[in-house]
Amino acid sequence: MILIIDDDSSIRLSIGLMLKQGGFDNEAASTEAEALALVRRPDLELVILDMNLTLSTTGRQGIELLRKIRILAPKVPVIMLSAWATVPLAVEGMGYGAVDFVSKPWSNRDFMAKIRKVLDASAKEAEADRPQTLDDVEKDAIVTALRQADNNYSIAARTLGITRQSLYRRMKKFGIPS
Repeated sequence: MILIIDDDSSIRLSIGLMLKQGGFDNEAASTEAEALALVRRPDLELVILDMNLTLSTTGRQGIELLRKIRILAPKVPVIMLSAWATVPLAVEGMGYGAVDFVSKPWSNRDFMAKIRKVLDASAKEAEADRPQTLDDVEKDAIVTALRQADNNYSIAARTLGITRQSLYRRMKKFGIPS
């Protein structure tokens, strides 16, 4: 789920429609309180955060909310959004953990490309953080033994301390081509 945080209903609707067309589930919040309640959802994948949640154009509200989001959901990427974009504001947002910055108005194609890039990077990072299972370790050991034995199954099986038949069964189990 992608969370859109913006005080402007037309912006929330526009981004929501863009995301829906891109195949992404989304929720929207117009206030800090609504946003903080939604940030706690376990299925949250990305936050799109407007820098200004009131008529003020300083960006302070967005920076403060970003800091709170980093505490509640430290691994969830945040893309900052602003019509009043300045380089110092973008740099400050990045310093607090935002992964990208989009200026209003935006190109839907470019915005979706950024969203997909951020989600892909986040998925790769989550996969890298996942602890290895026993099956992962066993598969890696078989692949390594086969590589070291130049795909000689007898030598690979002997290296692993198993029979050739057992090696074949395990290769089939893990989808290792023979």
